[in-house]
Amino acid sequence: MERKTIGGFIAALRRANGMTQKDLAERLNVSDKTVSRWERDDGAPDLSLIPVIAEIFGVTCDELLRGERRPPDQRSNTTEEADAAPKAEKQRRRLLKSAMTQYKNRTYIAMGVSIVGLMAALLCNFEFYRGILGFYIGAAFFAVSAVCQAVFVNMALSSVEDAELDADALSDYRKSVIRLAKRSVALTVGLLGFTLPMASLTSYAGMRAGSLLVFGAVGAAAMLAAYAVVLHFLNASLVKKGEYSLSEKEAARYQHNKKLKRRCAIALAVLLAVTAVVHYTTTRIWGPGSIMKGTTFDDYESFIDYMEQDIPAQPQYGYGGTDSIAEPAEGSIQYYDQYGNEITEEEALTRRLEDRNGNVVCEYVDRNESVISVRYTPKDGTILPITICTQDDLRRAERTAGVRHVIFAAAYCIECFAALLFYFIKRAK
Repeated sequence: MERKTIGGFIAALRRANGMTQKDLAERLNVSDKTVSRWERDDGAPDLSLIPVIAEIFGVTCDELLRGERRPPDQRSNTTEEADAAPKAEKQRRRLLKSAMTQYKNRTYIAMGVSIVGLMAALLCNFEFYRGILGFYIGAAFFAVSAVCQAVFVNMALSSVEDAELDADALSDYRKSVIRLAKRSVALTVGLLGFTLPMASLTSYAGMRAGSLLVFGAVGAAAMLAAYAVVLHFLNASLVKKGEYSLSEKEAARYQHNKKLKRRCAIALAVLLAVTAVVHYTTTRIWGPGSIMKGTTFDDYESFIDYMEQDIPAQPQYGYGGTDSIAEPAEGSIQYYDQYGNEITEEEALTRRLEDRNGNVVCEYVDRNESVISVRYTPKDGTILPITICTQDDLRRAERTAGVRHVIFAAAYCIECFAALLFYFIKRAK
């Protein structure tokens, strides 16, 4: 078939296949006037329609653009190459999908290691009252999870290095891998921050569930905030090194979001700093000791009667419970004065309270072990009124202070949530 033009070649092919201009137009989703203009060489098909037209008439795109059929031997080679191209592309896509599936499964394993670390830390804290040991055990699991995640990322990226992928597909794959890695590491960092308050305990102590929930939430928020700052600079470094290939539109969106993220971070840092200062000040001024309310006595007799009651001290939470405190055998405790002379229990427990002039105004035997403080103001000839505080008073004050901590923890979380919400609303998509 003699080569004329693209339009003439389309017309010849259409007639050879017994098609009208309307039939061809319907298959291409264009008007028959458009087909007529092509065939009169008043215009040319859009490039996106070239493969469709070639498929309809059983020719190659090269033949259609040339306006003539190629020799059979050349046509065979071209056809084979055309058939091989989709197969190769399909194999590449299958390779990417397989690599991503394997990477996801490995990442879930790393996340599982972090969750096991949290469970081990909580077990040590609540069951064995070894909060600090639980923190170190959990930290070990978190470190293993982070190392595994780094290895898995390296394996996922290296598995497609020789796959002859185009730049866009490879960039999208890298973005997906790193995005999932960020989420996995974020989980590990958050759990580490949640268990961080346990590190402040003594060797044989555990935190109450309420305290751990409050301080753990604050610790997790603080660690995640620090992690977000690290990610901000990491993303900038990856873009600068070319790990991410960004189009012009993506680059503009990235720069906009980068500036917005910086402004949100600064505003959030200021809010958190102000809230932290207020929190610290109120805790120092109105701590459990200062807000603790006790029982006030206006006469010495009632005070002495209360202090001489034989009330044992209540065991502190997190030190083994009541079963771990052994009662001393009667008469097994020996008492000595400041000179090393043996004295009786009553002499050892005798307390004397003095007025401002140093005169003893009250003497009693201190048998009430639940009392943790005796408050009074020495005056001339008297120290009345006297206020005593017990362990129950301290616990009530600690609960009140705990409510305040919960309120501030909620304020921290609300501020972080507000900053994130503002960012996601204003960011370029």
